[in-house]
Amino acid sequence: MKKILVLALAVVMVLGVVAFAACAQPQTVTGECKYDNYGHTYGAKVDVTVLNGVITSVKLYTEEETGWVRTSADNPDYGWTSHDAVEAAYEGFLKQFEGKPVEEVKAYVATATAEAQTVGEGVPSITGGTQSAARIIVAIQDALSKLA
Repeated sequence: MKKILVLALAVVMVLGVVAFAACAQPQTVTGECKYDNYGHTYGAKVDVTVLNGVITSVKLYTEEETGWVRTSADNPDYGWTSHDAVEAAYEGFLKQFEGKPVEEVKAYVATATAEAQTVGEGVPSITGGTQSAARIIVAIQDALSKLA
């Protein structure tokens, strides 16, 4: 009898955990990072979806949706010729955030202001697109700061 009672209690506990997990709903929050420089508004706007403290997806808005420059145009005079490569890298870059705990991404070091755009060591980046990566990371962190 005692074994049956223990087994029944174990089943109830497992069902309770399963029910609790099933009730957890993903939350999507919007974040942004923008600043004015050289007569343009540069920035990134994202929707970040989180479930149980883990990022499940990141959507990056287009320039048409925001009206901001998310990737600088090529300017060979300054050695900048990576526009198309950076745009092509966004999908893979954003995938790097999926499965990451919220607290880990909130701790990333990135700066995105008119004065400086940097990404810290060990933080995801885009080859040839450090400024864009910094804006996206800061926008993701802004979104994460709005989680309920």
